[in-house]
Parts: sequence; C-alpha cells; structure tokens
Amino acid sequence: MSSEATRVDAEPQTTPDLSYYRLASPGRRYVAQVIDGIVTWCIYLILLSSLNYFSVERDLTDIISLSLAGMYFVFSDGLPKGKSLGKHLLGMTVLNKKNGEYCSLWRSFLRNFFSPILWIFDAMFILGKKRQRLGDKFASTIVIRDQK
Repeated sequence: MSSEATRVDAEPQTTPDLSYYRLASPGRRYVAQVIDGIVTWCIYLILLSSLNYFSVERDLTDIISLSLAGMYFVFSDGLPKGKSLGKHLLGMTVLNKKNGEYCSLWRSFLRNFFSPILWIFDAMFILGKKRQRLGDKFASTIVIRDQK
C-alpha cells in the first residue's frame, strides 16, 4: 500500500518540449550514414589485415573483425553526446525523444541493429514529417541539427 501511495504522490512524467530543435534533413542523415559505413568497413579491413599479419586463424579473424566493426555500427550513436563520427562531422546529434538526453548505448542498439535488414523501409519513413526511420521509432529517438 505504501508503494501505491508513493506512485500517486510522485510528480507526473512529462515529455520534454523538443520542438525548438531543428530535425536533421534526410540528405544530411544519408551522408552521415555513408561516412559511418566507410568507418565500419575501415575498422573491418584494418582488423582483418592486422589479425592476418599476426597469423591468426582465418575463421577467427573474420569473426573478430566482423564483430568489432559491427559493434561500431550498432553502438556508434551512443558515443559521447549522441554522435557517431558521421554525425559529428555533419553537425548532428541523436537524442532520446522521451527525455531529451543524448542517445544511450541501449537506444543506439535499438535504432541500428535491424537497419541493414530494414533499410528500404527506413528510406520511406525518413521522408515523413517527423523524419524518423523505423530504428528511431523503435528506440524513441530523434536526430537533430546541432545548435550554433
């Protein structure tokens, strides 16, 4: 019963007003995605050649290289201030739509894990008024232009 009283007395949760942020354009987001794709491939190729140099077994080399490159791709929006390298270079930030905080590693995982499979649908959704791809909807995130 005391937990019931605590819930009633607690302040109601409110969604922050994020309307003063400028949403990032689909074109800008696409270019950032291309940059992040290049970074992902570079990570993969550097690891692959490095591990081959040290004569690591080929199957293990592939697994390690793909895993670490994939981790960058999936978790990159959870890097400091909600910015992957591509978003940083193009002046964008990923925010939690529910509380206005920077994208966490968990939300980055939610928004990016299925994107290689759902990319064609993402392309359609990102053109909508809210400019949210399916991954953004899953993770409750928005991508904004940085304030100047």
